[in-house]
Amino acid sequence: MLIMQNARSTSAEIRQQVQSAVQEAVQAARAAKANAVQGGQGGAPRASTAPQAPVALPPVPVGGGRVIIDRQGDRTVITSAALPPDVIPLAKMAQETALGLMGLLAAMVILGPFARMIARRIDRRPELKAAGEHSQVVQQQILQLQQSVDAMAVEVERISEAQRFQTKLLNEARGGELGGR
Repeated sequence: MLIMQNARSTSAEIRQQVQSAVQEAVQAARAAKANAVQGGQGGAPRASTAPQAPVALPPVPVGGGRVIIDRQGDRTVITSAALPPDVIPLAKMAQETALGLMGLLAAMVILGPFARMIARRIDRRPELKAAGEHSQVVQQQILQLQQSVDAMAVEVERISEAQRFQTKLLNEARGGELGGR
């Protein structure tokens, strides 16, 4: 509501400034015409006192624009370069949105790697617990394997002892045959 009231007061100020500028231009044109008529009687034509360059009024503070009065030959052109009052709040909202998006982008760039690091740690925790439980199973299996290898070594030693004994008996039996012939 306040913006609309400010826009209305600003547009009224602009109208008043334009009207006063037009009145000044008309008065200057009349004075120039009168001088030309008087100058025609006196002999040499006089220069007009009307402004030749565009007249720019001071900037309108609330509306965000300018009113330009330009004299082109025998006519005066008044141009308003003001933004409509509805556009100004939209421009402010667009600026706030752009700043918010830049902030969000900066936060993603800065905080993104930290979030990935934390997520990876959380993801690896069950693997570490499972590895701890799995390591106990593996240790039991290794212990059982070691006991099996020890039992096999004892059996291989018995077999080799029995083979040596049989070889010794065979050698003695052959030695008795060789000696008895």
